[in-house]
Amino acid sequence: MTEDAPSRPPAVSRRSRVRVVGSGPVSMAFACFACRQGIAPDRILLDRAPGPPPPALAGRALALSLGTWQLLARIGRLPRAAPIGTVEVTVSGLPGRVRLTASELGVPALGYVVRYATLVEALERGVAAAGLMYTVPGGDGANLGSPSTPSAPASGSSTEGAMLVVHAEGDTGSDVSELAFAQSALLAEVEVEVEADHATGPLLPAHERFTVAGPLALLPLPEPRRYSLVWCASPEESQRRASLAPEALAAELQSAFGWSLGRLSFWNTPIVAPMVRKARRRIAGDREVWIGNAAQALHPVAGQGLNLGVRDAFLLARCLGQADADHADETVALASYARTRRLDRSGTIALTDTLARIFSIRPLRPLQSLTLTALDLMPAARATLARQFMFGFR
Repeated sequence: MTEDAPSRPPAVSRRSRVRVVGSGPVSMAFACFACRQGIAPDRILLDRAPGPPPPALAGRALALSLGTWQLLARIGRLPRAAPIGTVEVTVSGLPGRVRLTASELGVPALGYVVRYATLVEALERGVAAAGLMYTVPGGDGANLGSPSTPSAPASGSSTEGAMLVVHAEGDTGSDVSELAFAQSALLAEVEVEVEADHATGPLLPAHERFTVAGPLALLPLPEPRRYSLVWCASPEESQRRASLAPEALAAELQSAFGWSLGRLSFWNTPIVAPMVRKARRRIAGDREVWIGNAAQALHPVAGQGLNLGVRDAFLLARCLGQADADHADETVALASYARTRRLDRSGTIALTDTLARIFSIRPLRPLQSLTLTALDLMPAARATLARQFMFGFR
């Protein structure tokens, strides 16, 4: 996979408007970051219909790394979340593990788990506080309004120049490198029997267990004793599991995961999602740029997709703000953005691709167990790995 810096078209006004296309957290985070970087709110058009997300999306669990949490805290008050104090990584059926802990790294938490709807609500408050306005999705920018109050378009120099389009709508398009994992994920919420260990504070453990069929992850939710489950296997096996009665499915999960969280039971009806990684070859063009899931859609192993997208949003806003401060053309900012994202983007994609596949290679399983054991005995290596998950590749 390669990504090229955009070619330089004839110079355009650096006061061009910025249309942000997308309705998710990354689009709103970018708009708020851009305001903090000095871009006037009346230059930013949020091409998004405000309002609550669809019910199927509203309850989805989102894993925010510590770095993402810190970035989002700059633009508003964050919602109720489950702090992750420990991540325990194991290989199913074999000894050996690696445990990453917040206390060892001297951080308040490794990350936080929120629900999609509450994060969107928090970011909408940030949008309102910044004075940003919405457009009618797909419109020409003439119809602007706050989430509840219509308004006339802004006037003055901010309407001059070409439109710069930031794609954050989640569609990578056809210019992609694609990797099919021959896996589907069974997604559900489960209730666990074990409460948090309050002797060490209200920090909760997260679990990543690698099986020959694919990874199995349990992430704590804000509600007591509730976890989000991502259980990967072949599409046929995932569909078979989804068709089981709740008690039978819970018994299979218990057998695959074990009893470290006590008895497990399903809280809701599971759904099945196919696992395909898509990544755009070019993330910046002449007058447009792609961020978040519009730039790359990752396998959910290690929960890195949204975190990579928020870093996209923050660094794009910083590049555009710097171009303004330097009286430079915005195409310079897009070229700088494409360069600065190369390491973090390619490193994160390679890491998640590898984790999704390597643990299913049966001949390597004994070596995998030994690797985890060795890593658990090497604090410096553990800290490096944890920081990559928390802050990305730098």
